Amino acid sequence: MNDRTSIYETLVSELTRTGELFRLSATEARLLAILYVENRPITLEQMGDLIGKSKTSVHIAIRNLSHQELVDRVWVKGARKDFYTSVSNVYKKLMTSQIEQWRAQTNRQVEIMQYMEKSISDNDPEFLSMQKQVSSSLQFHKQTAAIIKKITAISSC
Repeated sequence: MNDRTSIYETLVSELTRTGELFRLSATEARLLAILYVENRPITLEQMGDLIGKSKTSVHIAIRNLSHQELVDRVWVKGARKDFYTSVSNVYKKLMTSQIEQWRAQTNRQVEIMQYMEKSISDNDPEFLSMQKQVSSSLQFHKQTAAIIKKITAISSC
């Protein structure tokens, strides 16, 4: 194996791991990494050959990536097959999506914990321990929301 092939495989492998961090399947993450590294339009058949998967499994993965707006179908003059490329800001798009999920879930948790805090009676000793846990959880989620807000501000630059 030559140096170029080794570097290519290492880069694709590491970018695949990155994609998997964002809940992409192994096939989706590998295809996205290859499209990103290749930086050129590729057909489903070519992708299948590159990753050793059937055209059907590649098609399913590409369809999922397309729904997430991580790949684009492109037209290639003189070709009748569909070609695909990764979007230019693919990893920023993945991060933005993940941050939005964290933000939405954290805000939901804050709302629920605030409701729980108001619902638990201060005078009932049976609920004293639960009240402390709710209060602690609410504090944690508020801190998390503040961190996510800072991350969102940074990532939107």
